[in-house]
Amino acid sequence: MYLDDSALHDVSELWANCISSTPSFMNGAPVKTENHMLPTESTIDFSASKSIYILKQGALKETYMNNVVINYEPGDLVGVTSLLNNCKTTVSTDFSVVVDEYNIKELMAFICSDISRFEAWNTYLLSFMQSYQILMCHHMEQEVQFHPEIRHYDEGDIIIEEDSNDNDVFTLISGKANVYVKDALVGEILRDELFGAIAALTNTARTATVKAESKCSVLVVPSTSFKELLISRPDTVAKLIEDMARSIISSNEKIIAQKSI
Repeated sequence: MYLDDSALHDVSELWANCISSTPSFMNGAPVKTENHMLPTESTIDFSASKSIYILKQGALKETYMNNVVINYEPGDLVGVTSLLNNCKTTVSTDFSVVVDEYNIKELMAFICSDISRFEAWNTYLLSFMQSYQILMCHHMEQEVQFHPEIRHYDEGDIIIEEDSNDNDVFTLISGKANVYVKDALVGEILRDELFGAIAALTNTARTATVKAESKCSVLVVPSTSFKELLISRPDTVAKLIEDMARSIISSNEKIIAQKSI
């Protein structure tokens, strides 16, 4: 087993544990189909076959969200994740391969019939599943990597202009900024506050103007990167909801105050 990119050290160690423990529970196991050939550009349907495989010739790849998670080599056990419900990865071939096929129920009965085989199987599973956790975290981090821009504004500069169609998302790093609607002051931006997210999420024009009231520095994230960030980091969603709720409360208080004058 190997990765296309530079191998993660912890994953390599875990896979080494898997490879070393495999013969301990597979030797002597009943084979459903020996030297079974899988054709070029085929996908293994584990739910239909009810099997797992030992790869004998060729290479198989396991993918998740168009990312290659694992490349399998001869001697590797393939299909362990099919033992789990709702498996989200896909195993496929680029070229024809040869495998030995094992019926899952028969193999599990064989493994469980001997305590040493059962212990070796558990060692394999623990190492394999932990490697998956590390890999999934790694791929999610790769997907949401971006390089936010830092912009600087002088007092009086417009950061966001009402009715404009840009849709970047901002975070105030330093300085002070206020929010205006139709030239009326309706709120202020606090340090570390997210703002400008409504246009990014709804693809609509800006609903307010944000003006620098002093020298300001802001972090700027493109809308596409921001949406990926929301999917992968729930804490960002919580922060967004908190900031939007505070903004709505502040606007309502100003409206009430103006009506009471």
